[in-house]
Amino acid sequence: MTGSPSSTRPSVRFRLDESLDPTVASALVLVGYDFTVGAKGEQDPTIIDWCRANQAVWVHADDRARRQHQVHLQTSAIRTIWVYRPSGRMSGREQLRILSFILPKFLQAQADKPRVRHYKASAANDISTPRLRPSDP
Repeated sequence: MTGSPSSTRPSVRFRLDESLDPTVASALVLVGYDFTVGAKGEQDPTIIDWCRANQAVWVHADDRARRQHQVHLQTSAIRTIWVYRPSGRMSGREQLRILSFILPKFLQAQADKPRVRHYKASAANDISTPRLRPSDP
């Protein structure tokens, strides 16, 4: 094998918002993903605009944001990954497990179906295989 795993990974930027554990972004950077973390208290419209300007994928766990900013998400044409948290809570470890599993699938889905812009990442429990599927914004 030549090169590191990250040398073959497409250069997609990701923006993790405060609804998820910021240490998840740090861990994913260590394995070659381009993750940044939004500032604490940063408003969703600002994140959406930043993602549009930087061609980044917004990774969040805020279901309310999906509904509240649906029009802005559609008109900005950004991509999103919504990490579904049952009961509104999930450990950083579980967030990392889900994202580690679905990110390669997300990158492949973007290559195969570039028109799909919004995805839901979830797992039924701590030992189930995480799923990635298209979702409305």
